[in-house]
This record gives sequence, structure tokens and C-alpha cells, in this order.
Amino acid sequence: MARAQTQPKKDSYHHGDLRSALVAFAVEHVRRHGPESFSMREAARDAGVTSGAAYKHFADKDELLAAVAAEALTLLAKRSFKAAAGLQGPEKLHAAARAYIDFASAEPLLFRLAFSRFGVAGDECKAHAGADIPSAFEQLRSAVAGVQTDPGKPVDPDILSFAWAIAHGAASLISDGMWKKNDPRAEAALRLSFSVLSGKNKP
Repeated sequence: MARAQTQPKKDSYHHGDLRSALVAFAVEHVRRHGPESFSMREAARDAGVTSGAAYKHFADKDELLAAVAAEALTLLAKRSFKAAAGLQGPEKLHAAARAYIDFASAEPLLFRLAFSRFGVAGDECKAHAGADIPSAFEQLRSAVAGVQTDPGKPVDPDILSFAWAIAHGAASLISDGMWKKNDPRAEAALRLSFSVLSGKNKP
């Protein structure tokens, strides 16, 4: 007769495992229902530990949500990196910008949390996905450099702001429910705005 599964005992976690378990629980709840859908007590219970054990890793729920926002930005960066791999010029810029829209379509609640007060407070360049994967914003910066007349020059901050505003704006319209998932208007916004951008970069 099969034995019933039991939750892990409190002392079965190594130091880093419990933190990861709490973040994984929170990511799934935010992904499905938003940041208000659970409490620290529920997160601890799901991990099979006491609330006190959970609070050793996160001072409060806000800290846990900040970790979820960081994870969301990591997922965005990985999506951007995969989408733009091997591309150059306008194709790379389109892929880097499109990654924002695709992520918002696939993970609207995680996208919204990532760019809320729990995220990087507008400084997305700090959100790296690992040693070999820069943030989605830094990937966008690199892609903008690739369409400049002289790619060796520093990126024009106005052009970078323009590209980010279009990509992030279209993604936000989707995550906020104003546009539907993978809305064709998002693609139209990219196409038209980057045609303007390309014209600005002509010698």
C-alpha cells in the first residue's frame, strides 16, 4: 500500500532551500492570482515550516514580493536573450522590444509586479539574470546601439528612451488589460516607431 506523501519537516531544509521554496510558492500565486492572493502564513504552511522559520528569510511579505519581482525580471531577461540570440541590427532591436510584449502577454501579473514598487524602482539595468545574461533593459540598450549610424558611439539616450517607452508601454497596456494578449496593435506600434527610429539614425 502506497504511503501518503507528507510535507517536509522544518529541519529538512538547508539554509538556501527554504528561501527558494517560499519564492517558488509566491511566484505561482502571483502568476495565477496576483500579489494579494496569499499571506506569509500560507507560504510557510505550503513549505511545511512555521511562520517563524519563513520570517528568518523575509522580514515581511513585501520582501518576499520583492524577491518575486526580481525573479520576474530574470524571466524577462532570459526571454529577451533567447529571442534575440544570433540576430543583428533591426531584427535584434525588434526581438529585444518584442520580448517585453510577449512576456506581458504570457505573464501579465508577474510583469505588473516586476515594474511596481516591489521591482527595481525604474532602474531595470540592475536586474541581471546571471553572469552571462544582462537585464532586458541592457539587452535593449545593446540592440539600440546596433542600429545607430556609428555602433561604436555611446547609445543616444533619447533613442533608448524612445525604444523602451514603446516596448514597455505596449507591454503595460497588455498587462493592464487594456489590450488583449499578443494584440496586433503592439506589433504595429513597434513597426511604426522603429521606422521613425531608423530614419533618425540615417546619416
